Amino acid sequence: MDVTNNFDVKPRYLVFGASGFLGSRIFEFLSDGYDTFGTFHNSTMTQTDKMRKVNLSKEVELREIVEEINPNFIINCSGLTNVEKCELLPEASWKLNSEVPFRLAKLASDLNVRFIHISTDHFGSPQNTPRSEIDISYGVNQYGFTKIMGEKLVLLENPKSLILRTNFFGNSIGKNESLLNFAMSRIRKGIQIDGFDDVIFSPVGIGQICKFLTSHKIANATGILNFASDKPISKYDFMVLVAKAMGRPEADIARSSIESSNLTVKRPNYLALNPSRLYQELDFTIPGIEEMIDKEINRVV
Repeated sequence: MDVTNNFDVKPRYLVFGASGFLGSRIFEFLSDGYDTFGTFHNSTMTQTDKMRKVNLSKEVELREIVEEINPNFIINCSGLTNVEKCELLPEASWKLNSEVPFRLAKLASDLNVRFIHISTDHFGSPQNTPRSEIDISYGVNQYGFTKIMGEKLVLLENPKSLILRTNFFGNSIGKNESLLNFAMSRIRKGIQIDGFDDVIFSPVGIGQICKFLTSHKIANATGILNFASDKPISKYDFMVLVAKAMGRPEADIARSSIESSNLTVKRPNYLALNPSRLYQELDFTIPGIEEMIDKEINRVV
């Protein structure tokens, strides 16, 4: 079933990491209108026909599920994203963030399946201006190193892959898995929030990623793509906008610095991405940050 570039026929999706924060939202969104399957690895989820348990470290299992489902798109949302755990478990971070994407990219290439890999903006750079896809980027910790190596290995094995560099936020119902949930919880409880005014990023709501994945715009897009807002913002200002969207402009949000925080692992503080390729080449526009925050708080795509 080779309809990877034909959206007149509804494509079939296979989402790896569909039990995670991002993967679960993507799986839910795609399942509403498309034939969608997902996988989970370490989770209390129950296996169903649409949601399969897969050991990501076993190449045979990966091949078996892809051959059985025969998708048009593989979307990889799996990975070890906890920065502290990556430092403590370097072998696990390498396997999940570098080796697994490489294996999936190779498998997709072998079976002529479109491969989309979700990466990160968590890289250092010599510049403090929004960086393009070709600007120098490097890992400043184990997480960043394994993610950037994952990108390189994916494109080495499967140059037709699409890699989304992004920093996403969303409302995870019943869990506290995101910056947005953290802010919402503390604002509701009237607890002070320390917002880093020296960490700059260009975040997007998960709903925008979901829309993009079903857009005709991705039909021929390959390589690294910055999926980001064109208006960089500090973590502090992001928190202020969340409070405003919740109708709590008086919320106690204090300016703070990542340099004086109690974080144990070094992190980059300028993460902003230049989305010119997304806007100009693919003609896909990201809404304003206020609109995205409002939509994510209300879980509207």
